[in-house]
Amino acid sequence: MTQNPLPPNDIRSLWQSIPIDPVTVSIDEMRVRAKAFEKKIRRRNFIEYAASVFVTVAFAWYATLPIGAWPLWPIANIMIIAGILVVVVNLHRKTRAATPPSGASAEALVDFQRAEFVRQRDALKTTWRWYIFPIIPGLVLWFIAMGLGFASAAGDLGRAFIVLGGAGLAALLVFAAIVLLNLLGAAHLQRQIDALDSYKDNT
Repeated sequence: MTQNPLPPNDIRSLWQSIPIDPVTVSIDEMRVRAKAFEKKIRRRNFIEYAASVFVTVAFAWYATLPIGAWPLWPIANIMIIAGILVVVVNLHRKTRAATPPSGASAEALVDFQRAEFVRQRDALKTTWRWYIFPIIPGLVLWFIAMGLGFASAAGDLGRAFIVLGGAGLAALLVFAAIVLLNLLGAAHLQRQIDALDSYKDNT
């Protein structure tokens, strides 16, 4: 026994008439996700703040060392410390954790979480500007002062700057790796933003 196939228009109408249960997220589930993200951001920023304190103390101690390139050496270390302080202020201003609003509806929590993803994504995408660049001037002067001090002690200016040029290249690679990792983090957040947008479109 054979059956005549349905015309394409009828197939399309049949497919479109199939009921689709909307994907829903409960208020409790959305709040748990938002709190988990807040906790993750707080933990990350705490590590950044702790590292900033450690590095600041280290460069403050470096500034007291009797390097021959005085007064460039203490000035360079002070500039690096100033750059770190700018980074800390930027970190708090751009990436501080936000607490989900209490008593909000699931839709409001979705909007809140999306805004947080966007804010953190934008911060990660511009890391080179607010996280890396403030340290660069002091670090460049630091390498110059270190090279002059090393050359004064060893009596070989060319060799000193070859060694420090290699150290500068290593620092540049580290900065490039930091920027790349943050761009990957921004891409991950963008996927989560897209998922939230898809959820909102289907509810």
